[in-house]
Amino acid sequence: MTSYKRIDGDYYIQTIDPPTQKVYIDTDTTVSGNLTVQGNLTYINVDELNVKDPFILVNSSNTGSYASNSGLLTHRTASNFAGLRYNNNTAQWELTSSTDTTGLTGSWTPIATGNTVVPGGSNTAVQFNNGDGTFGGNAGLTFDYATSELTLDGTLVLEYNGATPTAIGNAATITSDVPGSGGTGIYFNNDANQDELISKSKAIVFSIIF
Repeated sequence: MTSYKRIDGDYYIQTIDPPTQKVYIDTDTTVSGNLTVQGNLTYINVDELNVKDPFILVNSSNTGSYASNSGLLTHRTASNFAGLRYNNNTAQWELTSSTDTTGLTGSWTPIATGNTVVPGGSNTAVQFNNGDGTFGGNAGLTFDYATSELTLDGTLVLEYNGATPTAIGNAATITSDVPGSGGTGIYFNNDANQDELISKSKAIVFSIIF
């Protein structure tokens, strides 16, 4: 049987002796109006949490020790957390695999800045650090996922690393080193051979000699 309780003014349910006792509601409950929960901690022990709002607002007070950093934490151990936070001092989103309940300890790695931009060129343009804290892109550097084709319309620079390239099965590695008899300083290594690419001038000299 449906029962209604109509009152004028506020309605309080309060435990008095002792005041630490709790009020339990052991049934499905529907709140048609706004629900305000006040206290230091709110526990939600459910198997599934369904939120209609597309955005979840945290750090709404934006004061105190949490004013500069706020985000989400998840338990890794009883006292260790992984987290995602926004660092208001650097305007960056950051990730960590180890922090405490405050989200202020541990090593945090930036993942983006607050002023990122869309790279130029087609949708195959390769994104890179633009040098000013933003993402960049150029139509001259693209990668086609469908064909695994990397295209560079510009200059390719091979820096000297002082190490012999490691052979990779069914592939050829290319690196730079001190120029040898081939005159180029560009070396390759594949399953069968390891050698220096020869320049045109050196090839002419060798053809005359041999």
